[in-house]
Amino acid sequence: MRKAALVLLAAALVSACRGLSPEFSAPCRRVRAERLVEGTPLCEDAWTCERPPGGKFDSVGLHRLAACDAPADAPVLLYLPGMHMNGELPFTEPRNDLRLFLAIRGVRTWGLDYRTHTVPPTASPEELATLASWTTDVFRDDAAWAAAFVRSADGRLDHIAGFSHGAVMAFDLAARRVAPGATLVILDGALPANREVQPGGPAIDVAGGRLTYATRQALLNAVIADPDGPSPLAGYPSAGEALQKVLYVAQGFGGRGGLANTYDEVSDLRVLATLLRSYDRWWPRAAASGSAPGAPAEPVPVLAFASGRIGPAWLERVRTSAVAFGKGRETVVELPAYGHLDVLVAREAAHDVFFPVFEWITTPR
Repeated sequence: MRKAALVLLAAALVSACRGLSPEFSAPCRRVRAERLVEGTPLCEDAWTCERPPGGKFDSVGLHRLAACDAPADAPVLLYLPGMHMNGELPFTEPRNDLRLFLAIRGVRTWGLDYRTHTVPPTASPEELATLASWTTDVFRDDAAWAAAFVRSADGRLDHIAGFSHGAVMAFDLAARRVAPGATLVILDGALPANREVQPGGPAIDVAGGRLTYATRQALLNAVIADPDGPSPLAGYPSAGEALQKVLYVAQGFGGRGGLANTYDEVSDLRVLATLLRSYDRWWPRAAASGSAPGAPAEPVPVLAFASGRIGPAWLERVRTSAVAFGKGRETVVELPAYGHLDVLVAREAAHDVFFPVFEWITTPR
């Protein structure tokens, strides 16, 4: 596959989201870029818009990616990323990114930047205190606003996809019926179970308790540069082997490859490192949990993918969640060798995940 080439960049700063419904009157900034991906010119429009209450970090971003000549009736999909993630495109290869894969095949895709994308890694304790008010409801309201934005901009919203925590918000949008008739694409996500959030400050550091943020970044940079090169972590013969071990044993995902099945090399280490390096550092502790949205009375077609390495209980949760909303109109695809992140970037993700999604969203229902 040919790598994407950035061939044009033109910025247009606007004081409001012109061309949208009057309800989207908050100040927005828009940037347009054009990429050539496997011979297909793709246009990316990115908006950054203020959200209430209008504080320093109260803004979200939206990225629309589509073939520049995509017809007005092209299918439209909104992608909601997981915790610490954002809507930017860290990859240039369609085999590594669902949105690129879909865009070169005629789908108009959108990705959401949560408020956390505006918070710098070096934020002070005083700045991080802002995150104490960013509850689960704030993030769900932002997602609902984004869905309405998409419908206003493109005149339709046919499919809502969510990865991990983003899947919870996808279920919530279906429960709210913000896009009647839209199907759900659930990427290794499930309705939240009752769990206790560990006490601490208002912001959760993506580095967790095992590594410092600086060490995490150094390790990811080292793997991207050369997996066989020296490791920033003591006790490992190479950077690649250090990341391999850190991901495989991650206890939050049950260990044994629950986060990423690196010992079976399901995903390329450089690709995993690139994905992880794109994460935002901070996530509000107040948005780390929340009640499960109730399923609407009418069935919502659901296509769900479930990684197998987290364990059978997780597979059952993904299936049960899909059934609750699908009510007989759900399809659940189990990926036994996959860890959580592998669902997004596995070597065979284009075959196992992306193409089934494309078939799903282009098949009349």
